[in-house]
Amino acid sequence: MDTEIKTEFSTPAPQNMNAHEEVSPAAPKIGGFLIVVAIGLVVSFMGNLGHLASALIPLRGETWERLTTPGFSSYHPYWKSLLLFGIISTVVFLVLNVVVLVLFFRKHRSFPTFMVVLIPVIFVSMLAGYYLEGLVPAIAESQAYARQGHDLILKFIALHIWIPYFVVSDRVKRTFIR
Repeated sequence: MDTEIKTEFSTPAPQNMNAHEEVSPAAPKIGGFLIVVAIGLVVSFMGNLGHLASALIPLRGETWERLTTPGFSSYHPYWKSLLLFGIISTVVFLVLNVVVLVLFFRKHRSFPTFMVVLIPVIFVSMLAGYYLEGLVPAIAESQAYARQGHDLILKFIALHIWIPYFVVSDRVKRTFIR
């Protein structure tokens, strides 16, 4: 008599897996607060494209010359540093934004860690830009500069909300598993 004893471990593993690996469930759909994150990332990407377009405007010959050449009424020694910092940081943020979007929509496991590192880096970069802008009196005296200071305070608060979310959220842990 040929009796076969079946156990839960007797089923063969799929060909692309080792026998000791577990089959992980499919990553859940993006939902909950991750919808807010998705919308924020897409809006951020579009905003970064707009910032890139506006950051390129002062690089045109005549504007660059008026702002960075001694003798012109709009000259200030920090304009050159400010404009170069602005264009470089905008390009870097745009590239990082694309990387984050790819990681997010592929549900890659490194997305939460990448965000936990990236959020403070972006904040510090924005703070540095704000400081550089404050060195140019024409900017420091504007209403937009004052509003930007308030925006930085809100971003500082948001930083302290989103980083813990990416670290402790069960949904984040279940979603980004690939």
